[in-house]
Amino acid sequence: MKKLICTLIALSLLFTVAFASAETVKVGVVGATNEQWTDVLVPMLANEGIEIEIVYFSDYVMPNIALAEGDVDMNAFQHYNFMNNWNAENAASYGTGKGLAAIGETLIAPLSLYSNVYKSVDEIKKGDTILVMNDVVNEARALQMLAQMGLVKLDENLTSYATVLDIVENPLELNIIELDAAMIGSQMDDSSVACGFMNGQYATQAGYAHEDAIAVEAFDPDNPGQKGIINIIAVKAEDAENPVYLRIAEAYQCDEVANIFYTLYPGSFVPAW
Repeated sequence: MKKLICTLIALSLLFTVAFASAETVKVGVVGATNEQWTDVLVPMLANEGIEIEIVYFSDYVMPNIALAEGDVDMNAFQHYNFMNNWNAENAASYGTGKGLAAIGETLIAPLSLYSNVYKSVDEIKKGDTILVMNDVVNEARALQMLAQMGLVKLDENLTSYATVLDIVENPLELNIIELDAAMIGSQMDDSSVACGFMNGQYATQAGYAHEDAIAVEAFDPDNPGQKGIINIIAVKAEDAENPVYLRIAEAYQCDEVANIFYTLYPGSFVPAW
């Protein structure tokens, strides 16, 4: 009996120590389509003593502020270009070299053009209204797609990301409106809107499947010029070597997460590994 009691006490102490040593990591995400975290990574990492707390945001503005100010430990919503631009714009506030850093690649979310009016880009007509994101890096992606489709022409002397001010030819006199990415889906039913650009996250939330798109951004994994649109896990630069954070980034690149993308969001989210 004494041996049994001692064994139970020892097990209890081990459980207490393990529980006490569990590390809670706050992860900032955008929107509701994050089953890779809730269904796969949270339970997987809990078994390793890493407790993941998901912190939800509704836009692309707050997650990096929350990360820089320590309200979350990492975030997973942006691509390299977005993070690099944020670092450049906020260097004065947080200090050069003290911004954010990528510790792992997650997915590619191709930008797509959706319409409740047309079935093809060829149907777009003079004076139509097209919605684009108002953050500089994703707006540039949308405008580059329009240029590739021959709907507009951009300034050949661009030295930074394109905005509507860099359109030098607009033969159809398209009314291109810049909106917060989170707002585009809710505006698609407006009778004055012909088309709108959305990525997989916001398109899914708005009820659009990948196959509903009338145009999809091409991604070539062998083109180094497109590396910037690969989504990442970001942390504060000073935490880039944190072993727990690196383990989370490593765990993300597993078959179970890839299967979530293939089954729930085919084409909208593509594994980046």
